[in-house]
Amino acid sequence: MSPEVIASRIALAIREKVIPPGAALVQEDLARRFDVSRSPVREALRILATEGVIEMTPGGGASVRTLDRDELDELYELRLLLEPTIADDIVRRISRGEITALESRVAEMESATDVGRWMRSNFEFHTRLYDAAGRPRTAEILRGLLAAVQPYSQENVDHLGGRGQADEEHREMLTAIRDGHAERLAELLRTHLVSAKNRVAHALAEGDDDLDPLAPLRGAR
Repeated sequence: MSPEVIASRIALAIREKVIPPGAALVQEDLARRFDVSRSPVREALRILATEGVIEMTPGGGASVRTLDRDELDELYELRLLLEPTIADDIVRRISRGEITALESRVAEMESATDVGRWMRSNFEFHTRLYDAAGRPRTAEILRGLLAAVQPYSQENVDHLGGRGQADEEHREMLTAIRDGHAERLAELLRTHLVSAKNRVAHALAEGDDDLDPLAPLRGAR
């Protein structure tokens, strides 16, 4: 298994909060989990550190990056600055096949019976939107911002009642795209982000003192 594949799987587990913020990433544990030597795991962790997903210490230790309120606010503000600007390109460039793929992701979210599946489809929905704009550099930046906030936005979806509103907003985005209404799509993207930002800020203020960041690693699957 290559370092890139290992990095993508660890990143997925982090986005879905299987490995939560602050959790230690022990190379020996990960090597056993992926049935590889420590060398590709070490390289995978370097990839994730470069992407800002994890933090590494001089001694070789690693942990999932934990964001504070100010950092999350900054990430959402960056998304608010960038995402509405691609609405016009999405509407002009998107193909029928891409719309069908977005429809499938929305249907998956609406039928999902667990939050992990919902979060995965949500990530795919938004990254497909970014790609449809035909602006690869902007899409790369937005994908990184989305990945960074997703472990925290899960609280919004799972516990704070944000899932129903998000599903409705995704449907409205699809309607705006089909109808060719770029301004409406930009407005929906802003509303979507502001709502998520406010709920995530509330969740962070509440805190989670009962979280055991090491538990997912002890029972790695």
